[in-house]
Amino acid sequence: MPSIVLTNKAQSDLDSIHEHYQAALGKNGADAAIITILETLQRLQRFPGSGRPSIAPDIRELVLTRYPFVIPYRMVHAQVQILRILHQRNERPQDWSPE
Repeated sequence: MPSIVLTNKAQSDLDSIHEHYQAALGKNGADAAIITILETLQRLQRFPGSGRPSIAPDIRELVLTRYPFVIPYRMVHAQVQILRILHQRNERPQDWSPE
């Protein structure tokens, strides 16, 4: 089973999501959003091909259903590299750079 690796940008996105939901819904709401995202990443670890193909080569997208986020990722050796965790409204391929 491949490992899940978050880029620095993806980790920063996760932190920003938590801050946003904490301000909007409180700590429990923020924690619930993060738990849902992390559970989705665990499923992605088991089924790395489950995301849809993107317009960028070698990158797939996983769209969350409960929260409005898309997760672009790619397979690098035996790792699922999470490039970003972006709001669907703002999601753009030029934002997918892992650096």
